[in-house]
Amino acid sequence: MECSACYESVGREHHFREMMVGTRKEFAYWECRACGCLQIMSVPEDLSGYYPSNYYTFSRHATPWKRWYYRAYFTFPRLMKTLRRCSPEFSSLIACKFKPGTRILDVGCGGGELVGILRLLGFEAIGIDRYSEVGTPFVQHVSFDEVHGDWDTIMFHHSLEHMMNHAEVLRCARRKLRAGGLCLVRIPLATWAWEHYGRNWVQLDAPRHFIIHTPKSFKLTAAAAGFRIEQILFDSNEFQFYGSELYQRDVPLLGGGGKSAFSRKELRRFRAQAEDLNRRQAGDQAAFFLRATADRN
Repeated sequence: MECSACYESVGREHHFREMMVGTRKEFAYWECRACGCLQIMSVPEDLSGYYPSNYYTFSRHATPWKRWYYRAYFTFPRLMKTLRRCSPEFSSLIACKFKPGTRILDVGCGGGELVGILRLLGFEAIGIDRYSEVGTPFVQHVSFDEVHGDWDTIMFHHSLEHMMNHAEVLRCARRKLRAGGLCLVRIPLATWAWEHYGRNWVQLDAPRHFIIHTPKSFKLTAAAAGFRIEQILFDSNEFQFYGSELYQRDVPLLGGGGKSAFSRKELRRFRAQAEDLNRRQAGDQAAFFLRATADRN
């Protein structure tokens, strides 16, 4: 094996179970000794069975209540933050400070929830997802390579880890961005949760997650693609705890109760721990705001 981030060839092999659906089938992953990046050693030929109809991103849609809720967040962000917690993905969107008419491409958009909300807010947003069964004019079943046009912002909300060759994917994004455009990448990170839970860390998500970065390996990948990192927001939440605790009990995520398997007190404690990890830049996911360092060619 050779690391896709730093090209080191020394590392160690792990075997992770598929636990979201609960098949418990094992898949081999390789961990780079130099940068800590984890990557699948052999991608399954047919992945469709690993994205069931109840896969969580497919079932999320922009309901009228959510549209009102996020419109209020965009209009009165400080007030809303004092009233309620904002979802991690929308916190990153607020940090982008979009201007009216911004052209946004959401890669791996699932059911198109964010796309629908962004369009309501006046942005020219389009989503693409090869596995989603949602059919709307604003969610297209095409690959990233097939998308044309110049974009102000290209977003990967927990979709990049479902792809191989991250440096090449980001180079493709860089070519599709307008001058001065933004690439927003939200990904899981192998930090404290990986060290603490090991093969039971929920965001390993074998075999759907092909490459799982450390902060170091993603910085190397972004630089290789011609981007500089403008900002990093660690936005992990209680999911890293309750999902991993379920896996330690050999309980699948889907059909295993999810949050409902834990008391409110336990969930409050998980949220507090996640917030502490984020402050220490050790949360298990983060949003990276990338700008091109030079021309797009």
